[in-house]
Amino acid sequence: MTSFEMKNYIRKFIMPPGPILSMTLIGLLLLSALLYYRAIKIQRFLEPALAVSEPRIKFNQEINNLLMKEFGTAGKWIKFRRGSVLIDQSFLFATAHQLDGSQPLILKKLGRFFLSVLGDKYLRERISLILVSTNLPFTADTKLNKQLRFQVGQRTAMVLNSVYAVEPELERKFGKYFAVTAIPVNASGGETNSIEFRLIPTERLHVEVLERLEKYSY
Repeated sequence: MTSFEMKNYIRKFIMPPGPILSMTLIGLLLLSALLYYRAIKIQRFLEPALAVSEPRIKFNQEINNLLMKEFGTAGKWIKFRRGSVLIDQSFLFATAHQLDGSQPLILKKLGRFFLSVLGDKYLRERISLILVSTNLPFTADTKLNKQLRFQVGQRTAMVLNSVYAVEPELERKFGKYFAVTAIPVNASGGETNSIEFRLIPTERLHVEVLERLEKYSY
């Protein structure tokens, strides 16, 4: 077979440029349609998800902004996470049972922070309670548990009372928003080093979520 005949033979199996270009364009159009369809499906999922999370995100951002304004970048000692302000106990205590009187500025800042939070109408309407708590290492010894509950409860109450002492306006205006408790945890897991100020939300946040989801229910 000559080279000319070989070329003719090969051409039989090669499509001309026109049909190849047409098929390529059709493929690109089909791919674009598929990607658009998937983007629409993702958008339909993301919009309700964002509607659910946006009220909580906005609330948390406002709280975090006020915390940063008062404490700056003291992230090692104080942080806002999952609806709670967590403060390292060593930031407040000199020993396990006595507040460090040499650090009244820390307590003052904490008092000012909560005054700012509860003084903000938007935030106050979305806070039902601020629960001040410390973890209680729970054991099989019921007598010991009672003693620990009393000790931990006293220590936690001391924190709140000390904040009130340096910032009396907080107790006078917003004392009804605060409560103290000890949270039982497994003793084998170890005791946390944090004092927790948990912001219990009102129904207002849930109402906002339902309002935002309403337009997706049809």
